[in-house]
Amino acid sequence: MIFYFSGTGNSFRIARSLSTALGERLADMTRVSLENMCDDKVGFVFPVYAWGLPRVVEQFLKRLSGVTAPRYVYAVLTCGDDIGRTDVLLRRTLQKAGWGLHAVFSLRMRNTYVCLPGFDTDSAEVEQAKEKTWKTRLEEVIQVVEHEGRSTAADLIPGALPGLKTYVLRPLFNRFLISPSRFRVDEARCKHCGACAQVCPLQNISLENADRLPHWGNHCTHCLACYHVCTAHAVNYGSFTRRKGQVKVLNSRNDIGVF
Repeated sequence: MIFYFSGTGNSFRIARSLSTALGERLADMTRVSLENMCDDKVGFVFPVYAWGLPRVVEQFLKRLSGVTAPRYVYAVLTCGDDIGRTDVLLRRTLQKAGWGLHAVFSLRMRNTYVCLPGFDTDSAEVEQAKEKTWKTRLEEVIQVVEHEGRSTAADLIPGALPGLKTYVLRPLFNRFLISPSRFRVDEARCKHCGACAQVCPLQNISLENADRLPHWGNHCTHCLACYHVCTAHAVNYGSFTRRKGQVKVLNSRNDIGVF
């Protein structure tokens, strides 16, 4: 079994590739039931947000408490640049649920975070270089997981000052920069197509009001799929995302913008 969470599609691509190579079932963390789970090998695939676990992933992992731990547990973390100490947070969270973690890997993929000055999507050249690298690296990950091997420190990309990023900057991100209240819609640009609502992994966006504009609920995990999927560039996160780039979104539920 491979449990995954994906906003814009990076982690879904990895989960799907692992599923095909290993013959394992895929399960979306936001929708799966844990009843009668008895797999001997379990994997987790998800993106790193603010050098830590996405809130929705944290909530899912807490549900594992009381579920019998499998023989072998591994995780693949996707990131635009580095992961800080996300692997440490993951291991601690699993330990609280009575689970171990035998192998953990990080894969650098296209950047999707655009909500601060200096943060933007990658150029086409950088994205292509990353894609070539992660595809090669993924083959190595598959070999390790297939033989239920262990990972090493070389399998991770902590980046510079990883402790500062995860234990100091991450709480500040979560407190001040992860809120649905900052999302804005340009009414003149909005096509009322509903793509933003369809792509939201938490079904946190509705177009039920008379204005037919998207409205965000309180369960946002800050994946930015709604921003990236809007072809009219009508969705923005305050003023942070104006004139920023967008990526194609692969939605595991209805394949919007399939690669």
